[in-house]
Amino acid sequence: MRNKGKYRIVIEILSIIFGSLLIAIGANTLLLPANLLSGGVIGICMILYHFFHWSVGVQYFIYNIPLLILGYIHLGKKFILYTILAVISDTIFLHFIPIRLMWTDNIILASIFGGIISFAGGAIMLRVGGSNGGLDVLGRIIAKHKNLSIAKFGLIVNLIIVAISAVIFDVQAAMFTILSLYVGAKTYESLLNMAERSSVIIVTDKGEEISEALNQAFHRGVTSWDALGAYSHSEKQVILCVIVNIQWSELCQTVQSIDDHAFISAMPAQKVIGNFKNVW
Repeated sequence: MRNKGKYRIVIEILSIIFGSLLIAIGANTLLLPANLLSGGVIGICMILYHFFHWSVGVQYFIYNIPLLILGYIHLGKKFILYTILAVISDTIFLHFIPIRLMWTDNIILASIFGGIISFAGGAIMLRVGGSNGGLDVLGRIIAKHKNLSIAKFGLIVNLIIVAISAVIFDVQAAMFTILSLYVGAKTYESLLNMAERSSVIIVTDKGEEISEALNQAFHRGVTSWDALGAYSHSEKQVILCVIVNIQWSELCQTVQSIDDHAFISAMPAQKVIGNFKNVW
């Protein structure tokens, strides 16, 4: 079980580095040289690059420092450690990958595939328990305390970026930036399945420990009750909680680190009424 955990960590680290590479390829070889902007902090870095020719990678690293400090205070340790790795990887790739069109000089193709590649990289990071840094960190902090999803928060920021794009370039460039952001957002949502939630049932011998771990890791309320195993005739605890689907992998890892014989089942939760926040 311990070797399986180490293997999973290696895969997650490699996934984050690969996600960073995709983000940098989309930004430096498709969007930026076509006078298009990405979303979030990278989009802000691109704007300042066009004005002052400051390195996008170096800017990205500097702007993320205060956000990572906030994340360390408010969010989970694993999330922040992986996000620090992502920011460092992003900085290196964004700084050293040449800024020039590589595959096409067609602005439509650049906007579509730039959005797909960049947002796919961000989704891969989030999928393994980290993030691309930037507004993902700030958005998650806001979502933790307010019922405002990261998607809605990012939309507000991206609308501002699009407006700036129209001013510094032209309306057509802004329209292609919108196209890129839209296609990217659809890619992001498809890979993460962000909007879907699941009701999770856990049957275990260590109900109190798992309940406490889930409360601390996900800031989710859980409900538990006693049960009897019909086959083993031994006492069990059943735990019920609702998560967004992107949290499934981390939930399984958390539960199995306490009880590797726990039974975990999930089913779609179409509607949730009550104190439930869509953190992702």
